[in-house]
Amino acid sequence: MKNKLFYLFIAAILCSCVSKEEKKITFEQWRGENRDGKYQEKDLLKSWPEEGPDLLWFNEELGAGYGSPIITDNTIYILASRDSIALIVAFDLAGNIKWQKDFGFEWNTSYAGTRSTPTLIDNLLYISSGKGDIACMKSENGEIVWSKNMESDFHGKLPYFGYAQSLLINDDMVYAMPGGADTNLVALNRFNGDLIWIAKANGEKPAYNSPQIIDLNGNQVLVTYSQESFLGIDAKKGKLLWSESFTSKYPNHANTILYDDRAIYTAASIGHGLLKYTLSDDGASITKIWHDTIVGNYFGGMIKLGDKLYSGGGSRSKYLLMMDANTGAIKDSLKTDNGSVIYADGMLYTYSHKRGKVCLVDAENFEIKGSFKVEKGTNEHFSHPVIKNGVLYIRHGNTLLAYDIKAKTE
Repeated sequence: MKNKLFYLFIAAILCSCVSKEEKKITFEQWRGENRDGKYQEKDLLKSWPEEGPDLLWFNEELGAGYGSPIITDNTIYILASRDSIALIVAFDLAGNIKWQKDFGFEWNTSYAGTRSTPTLIDNLLYISSGKGDIACMKSENGEIVWSKNMESDFHGKLPYFGYAQSLLINDDMVYAMPGGADTNLVALNRFNGDLIWIAKANGEKPAYNSPQIIDLNGNQVLVTYSQESFLGIDAKKGKLLWSESFTSKYPNHANTILYDDRAIYTAASIGHGLLKYTLSDDGASITKIWHDTIVGNYFGGMIKLGDKLYSGGGSRSKYLLMMDANTGAIKDSLKTDNGSVIYADGMLYTYSHKRGKVCLVDAENFEIKGSFKVEKGTNEHFSHPVIKNGVLYIRHGNTLLAYDIKAKTE
């Protein structure tokens, strides 16, 4: 009898392990799993041939926009604009359209097209348009579960270049920033769209910022920007915890912050520059550690590796900068052209905004190990690259391209 009970106990443990494995969550979002530009990839090429990596495929039927894709093991999701209609397009991994679904209107002036990245958790997609339409839809077919509009539903105020925010999920909540005087930020129930809380904050128009969550032993701080303010919000209740005022000639504030070991790193255009803050133990206050007003980073993102911080040098700079994260001092620079930067498997990938030049950089030795130019596509090269399963994905306007960067095995 004892042996029988023992085997039943072991069987129950095994079933529990299988059940947990089956419940593995699918989660994809802006700039990778943690919104920090780092992709958890291995066995990638450490150098490229003179012509660059192999182009696996491209699709020129996407539609206008600057937003990046997200990729699962079988589907690519990306936003697009056609005749001012906002759509989400689902591709298979060979670049063929599986389905597409409209969900509102897209920004059609001053850099017309999409300007955000979908968020996927399990079988639900969360998307946002430049005109303020937000929606939750089923990932298998685009069926809309619920939708809202940030202007009409939450008294939002459109910024000069339209709404540019990739929606953030936190447990059962999804956050958006309408930018109204009385309804500045909102937390919605991500399953039905019901309002959970409203934050008035400083009542300013939105910046072009995708927020980040910092978790301090259960105290969660939502960190983002409005037009001229750097904000820390209680993520559970919507209370304004702290605020720093910033005014500059070009107050775009489009970079998602980096957080590491109680330190916040943030970057914007020249005049605002790059800053490092420490966060108090409870998240209720911040203290400035250093501030570089010369280096400007409009929307290229940053990468932090150990005590090194990598950032573009501003719209007029052609250099990728390596900085001391402790002091803000510039340690080295590489001529890559200004643009976005991401990281995977020991390598940095830069994509220049104006010329479409893509560079592979050895992060440790800070050396360029290959480059090529994106020739296909339309308009500016503002989209951030994405890496998934050994493939580098780049969006250039109406075109999505896929490059093979997996190391070859003998």
